[in-house]
Amino acid sequence: MDGTQFSDIGDGYAGFASLGSKSIAQIVLFVGILELGVMKDSANGAAPGDFPGDFRNGSLDFGWDTFDEETKLSKRAIELNNGRAAMMGILGLMVHEQLGTDLPIIGQL
Repeated sequence: MDGTQFSDIGDGYAGFASLGSKSIAQIVLFVGILELGVMKDSANGAAPGDFPGDFRNGSLDFGWDTFDEETKLSKRAIELNNGRAAMMGILGLMVHEQLGTDLPIIGQL
């Protein structure tokens, strides 16, 4: 087998550092296509969205239009809080990876 094996790629930052410029360009291109072509900030593809960040585009509605305004506000707040919690979680993982395991607190446990 030719090419890079998954076992040759490190974890976390080391994995990203092992990517070549073509791989990073491919990721940036894919994200750019999603941003410009797929993830439009509008409801049902044409009309402006109900709120900033409304990316339904007529595909995944799950009955949003059937909810009353109080339920919509509650669901949006829950989604925002879950997103914030996920961001804090990944930030914690990134910091933990950079700190390593040579902390005195960890050694005493």
